[in-house]
Amino acid sequence: MLKIDPNEKQDLVNYFNKNVYNTIEILKDNSYSNINSDIKDFLLDLDFEENGIIKENILFMSHQEIFTIVNDFFENLENCFGNNAKQIFLNTSVEISCSFSTIDNDEKIKCIKKFISRKYNKMYKNFRTSYAKKLIEYSDMRICPYCNRNYINIIENENRTIIPDLDHFYPKSKYPFLSVVLSNLVPSCLSCNERIKGSIDFYSQAMYPPNKLFGIIEFDFDIYLNKIYLKNYESLDDEYKVLVDTFLIQESYATHTEILKSITNKYLKYKKSKLKDIANYAYGLTENEMEKIVFYEYEFLNKKTELLYKLKKDLYEKIGGLK
Repeated sequence: MLKIDPNEKQDLVNYFNKNVYNTIEILKDNSYSNINSDIKDFLLDLDFEENGIIKENILFMSHQEIFTIVNDFFENLENCFGNNAKQIFLNTSVEISCSFSTIDNDEKIKCIKKFISRKYNKMYKNFRTSYAKKLIEYSDMRICPYCNRNYINIIENENRTIIPDLDHFYPKSKYPFLSVVLSNLVPSCLSCNERIKGSIDFYSQAMYPPNKLFGIIEFDFDIYLNKIYLKNYESLDDEYKVLVDTFLIQESYATHTEILKSITNKYLKYKKSKLKDIANYAYGLTENEMEKIVFYEYEFLNKKTELLYKLKKDLYEKIGGLK
């Protein structure tokens, strides 16, 4: 979802090429003096790092490439620590206490999760402070791609800068090594990121990018019940249904009956006969052109900047078809 100015790429690479983010250097700290050799060897041979630093191609890899990195990581983890290693890693809290000198196999996995989480969470926190504003601005996103209902503008004055949330499509609580991978970061509204999605794991389940959903779903209405509903839910692929269900698309969009009322009231007020009469007094304008003027806000919707774009488009086209 995020894009980066090509001129900024090397700067970002250099930003992470510091000793404070280098696994080799971190492990020299006294707190790791008695680290178990199995843990140390695994951490020094991570596929997504080179000489202790995250690889450049990992930072900028496509969403499709993420699967290879994740699968390779867990395959190596299971080869070293057993068939249950993946589940232990995924289910281990980043807040867990563990002894890096342990000889217990399960605790070794937990310590690996602890180390990677601590390192990459620090990287993400500093990255967000230093680069999030630039990346969001360059990506030119205005509306939350999860719900299409809330703006995600950057707000700032001389004293403060408020930056939209950056959701981890695959949560950093489970996949901490994806914390700073640009294709895993989704600018989103507070409601979608913290209150609705949280740490739900979309891995291999949800459509990416999530805003593709709004090119697939179709809204309809019942004028007598003043009800809005998702017409084609049952025919959606599962990866789209995951997004619809997670972000309560049916439920939240059903509350916007004011849009349905606005469009229907306009059509009732400006019937074809009235538009024809108005056009007769508007020199040089046809009836169709007059209609476009009356319904300007729906005729010229910009999906990049218009909240509830798909809902407005579908309702306008369907109500217009009933004339």
